[in-house]
Amino acid sequence: MANLRNFVNAITNDNRLYTAEDIGNMSADEFRANEKAIDYQLNNIGISRESELIGNPDVIYVRAYTREDGTKVKAHYRSKRDGVISNNKTIYGYISAPHNIESTGKLKSRPTHNNYQLQPRATIDDYPQGIEENSIGIINKILLDVGINLVGGPILKQDDAANFWNIASPNLWKKQTEDYIKRNGKIYNNIKDIVNDFPQYTKQIKEKVKAQFNQDDVPGIVFHENSSVAQAISKSQELNDFIYKNANALKSGKNVTGSLGFTSDSNLHNAFGKVDILSAKLKGKYIDVILLDTYDFNPNERNWKVQMGYSAQKAGLLNPYYTIVKCRYKR
Repeated sequence: MANLRNFVNAITNDNRLYTAEDIGNMSADEFRANEKAIDYQLNNIGISRESELIGNPDVIYVRAYTREDGTKVKAHYRSKRDGVISNNKTIYGYISAPHNIESTGKLKSRPTHNNYQLQPRATIDDYPQGIEENSIGIINKILLDVGINLVGGPILKQDDAANFWNIASPNLWKKQTEDYIKRNGKIYNNIKDIVNDFPQYTKQIKEKVKAQFNQDDVPGIVFHENSSVAQAISKSQELNDFIYKNANALKSGKNVTGSLGFTSDSNLHNAFGKVDILSAKLKGKYIDVILLDTYDFNPNERNWKVQMGYSAQKAGLLNPYYTIVKCRYKR
């Protein structure tokens, strides 16, 4: 990482440091207003991520505040000045020109230190695209919040699909979603919390979460046998076909695994799409089935609603989680 101490941005005439997160959260207008200053910093000391600045002795963290004129200033980082006047620049002009500025105040043609590289594909040209994608994600999330809760649930009778979306998407229907979970299941905040109830599936849950979200841990929800979604699955054509296909193995007492893709029921299709069957085993008059799924959107799905959901997911607006459904199929 480049030395951040005593850095002064020749465009803004101050020691403000832009982070990758700052730039990614800017609106299109904010980016255009700060583009030259960002470009200057990129060419001289690079663009750091917030995680790299925490605890760095060469920077100062400034909390968000409001100026006397009412202007709100977001939290940000600044380069620390060492008190040596010749190394610093005041807001009134150069006292001594920094080593990458000529005495005329113009930039030298060749920056002297640019040894910090952003992550792959994270160049200055990517930020306008990132801003546009974030804006699209925000718009799509709002449209889905409204459409799913005003149309999907009450009119199309896709209550489970609507609540699955609301669990991922913070919105105005929070109380409704909390009531839905209380009626139908239980939340586990960490994968380790689920070990006592499902010790045999912990490894599969971790692998699924890692593969889908690239995270080691996310919350999970377990839906019991009498939940609305379990009832819908037990009556679905897809589960019926799976049981019929594996009838001999089930009758012999084997534990059957596999997957299901819901297509005949729009409620289940929009809630799950495709699920993993962790276990299907004959117990008396019933076949107990345990299913696992992660709530995420496939970037390769052509369905426009899925693409809208994916854009919100890509913009980081959805909370990742997995679901386990305990289902009882009557023979």
